[in-house]
Amino acid sequence: MADEPKLDPAGREAVLAATLAQHPGTFIAAVAPTGLFTDLPDELAVTGHRPIEGPRSALGLVTPDDQRIVIDAWHRALNEGVANCLVHPVAAPDRQVRLHIIDLTHRLGVFVALLTGMEEHEAALIPHQEVRPRLVTMHKDQTAVINAAGPEVGPLLGYAPSELVGTRSLDLVHPDDHERAIASWMDLLSTPDGSARRVRLRHLHRDGHAVWFEITNHNHLADPSNPGVVAEMLDISDEMAAQEAVRAAEQLMRRLTETLPMGILQIGADRRVSFVNDRATGHVGARVGDLLGDAQPAEIVAAVAEVLASGQDVDLEYGGVRRIRANLRALTDDGGAVTGAIICLADVTEDVRLREELRHRATYDPLTGCHNRAATLAVLAAGDLDGHAGTAAVFCDLNGFKQVNDRYGHAAGDRLLTHVASRLRLAVGASGVVGRIGGDEFLVICRDVAGTDQARQIGADLLAALDGSPVEVDGHVLLPQVSVGVAWSPPGGAGPDDLVARADAAMYEAKKTRTGPLALVLAR
Repeated sequence: MADEPKLDPAGREAVLAATLAQHPGTFIAAVAPTGLFTDLPDELAVTGHRPIEGPRSALGLVTPDDQRIVIDAWHRALNEGVANCLVHPVAAPDRQVRLHIIDLTHRLGVFVALLTGMEEHEAALIPHQEVRPRLVTMHKDQTAVINAAGPEVGPLLGYAPSELVGTRSLDLVHPDDHERAIASWMDLLSTPDGSARRVRLRHLHRDGHAVWFEITNHNHLADPSNPGVVAEMLDISDEMAAQEAVRAAEQLMRRLTETLPMGILQIGADRRVSFVNDRATGHVGARVGDLLGDAQPAEIVAAVAEVLASGQDVDLEYGGVRRIRANLRALTDDGGAVTGAIICLADVTEDVRLREELRHRATYDPLTGCHNRAATLAVLAAGDLDGHAGTAAVFCDLNGFKQVNDRYGHAAGDRLLTHVASRLRLAVGASGVVGRIGGDEFLVICRDVAGTDQARQIGADLLAALDGSPVEVDGHVLLPQVSVGVAWSPPGGAGPDDLVARADAAMYEAKKTRTGPLALVLAR
């Protein structure tokens, strides 16, 4: 849409006159061509309309949601000479008023901003922001006694300028800063005329609270017309408060990292260490300023490279006798670029030991060291019986085991069980798994068994390992008596439950038909 032609000066003057006449209680402000409020020309200041005070521009008059509307109106005023829009004042956001902007630069050098629709309200509806000065100038003699002070000292320190005349400037300084103030003053006196010295000191406000100033003392003591020292005092309380907040946060983080039971490192994008606590130094041998490299564990160096390159989290565990868990997190700027990383290191040796102990307990029978029932069946189910060859299941049951317990005691029975388990594991070797699945029952699982003949041979080898292998308990010699059932399944054949059931049935048949201490039956 094309801009409207700019209204001529006479037309703009007419709009202003009509608006002021229609709204005698309107609020008025002068706007410089930059868009910022400026002093009202005398011609407008004496009209009796209420001046807008406080905000730097019309944007400060309205709620954030309406600031875009004001910007659009300003552009229209620049192009067309006049503009108006409906806005919500920040001091009364539930109300809607009209903002007028009229170009009078042809005569007064400013635009005029009018706020109408608030005539019946008090000026308090216009947000007033008191601007507190930040700079005050003081004049001192060679003994640092104040000769004069600017009016800004009132809002800054709570004193009238006349109250400070004749006061030693040191009397205004916080006692903890006296030493620094005196050292800076003596240094200034040793400099040639025209030199300056800068110092940061806390001064005490009339009500007792401290105000931070950055003071630049200019040495003019050799000036014959007006000897003395001119002190420019800049209020830096906000800056010092921000620095103190940062320092407090850094101290809090540092103290936290000292108490946490883990090592903490922070590195930059160049892999240089910017923070490290004692525990982390113990883990990786790095100190502040070091570059992570060959001197650190290779696992950490590789993980750091990955985090800095991708920005993704990395978690790993490394080490030998001592196991260390490392969690690496990227640090990024507002644009998402990686600026470094945080590395958390924890000694998890005991956790690993406990984890391994729990895994061992969940997998192995505590008496015999064989796989327990659940672990044995899990091994069988995990193989899905579809390997390169078939799977053999050998079910072994100790004959007369109850009588051994009854006659010789449970310790003797346990000794017999551990002896049998040891002989079975020795016979099977690494090619199979021996599991204790009941009180006196063992199940042996062997993979890559080509057929029933090889499966039967496995059963025979197990019996041979037990034949003639007595165990002595309290002077009594016990010979293992075992019934063995063997079942075999080709690839894609019977499922695990069926295979075990067939081996179990074969074992019971061997038990019924045995004629000696050892018996074996191959499932049909």
